[in-house]
Amino acid sequence: MNIHNLMRLANYLTISRIVMVPLLMLSFRYQRLLAALIIFAVSSLTDFFDGRIARKQGTTSFGKFIDPLADKLLVGAALICLTRFGEGLIPGWMVITIIGREFVVTGLRIAFIATQGTVVASAKWGKYKTSSQMVVLTISLALLVIYEFGGLRVLPANIIVHPFGPIYFMMYIPLILTVVSGLEFLYNNRKAMYDLMRSADIYTGDDL
Repeated sequence: MNIHNLMRLANYLTISRIVMVPLLMLSFRYQRLLAALIIFAVSSLTDFFDGRIARKQGTTSFGKFIDPLADKLLVGAALICLTRFGEGLIPGWMVITIIGREFVVTGLRIAFIATQGTVVASAKWGKYKTSSQMVVLTISLALLVIYEFGGLRVLPANIIVHPFGPIYFMMYIPLILTVVSGLEFLYNNRKAMYDLMRSADIYTGDDL
């Protein structure tokens, strides 16, 4: 792969999203909620722009793999921060479900590359899932900034950080889309998974 194709602008934006992850977690660690919101919102915008640029310039195998990985790292970091904020704004099972799906899909993508040289790009429901995660998490962080500054008349501060508050219920949207997109990925790549299992059987000698 040509280095100029590898490191085109879209890929730089994707890599910048990965760099933002520790900054996001540090902002939560030191209760800088406005900074966390800005970091996450800017990172989400890079996802939007690198997608548009990639469609104009053409995608690379590197971009197809690293772009969804960057999204997963950013979203995973934000979810973990929300579980640790106050009494826990979202339950652990939600985070385990969302992150677990990402581990499975990313693991399969890596396996497909290693055994078949195939890079699987995000499908329709996967893109819906990512968009919903970005939007819901941005709104959630905005609500926490409102909480930090004392809340609103129509939305008292204590409700915002309640374990069964608005953030908890909003999170069901990306949760459902995460499960649906995971099933879509497995269905769309069923042949590749069959080939992967066949190659594993041959390697271990199970077919002898």
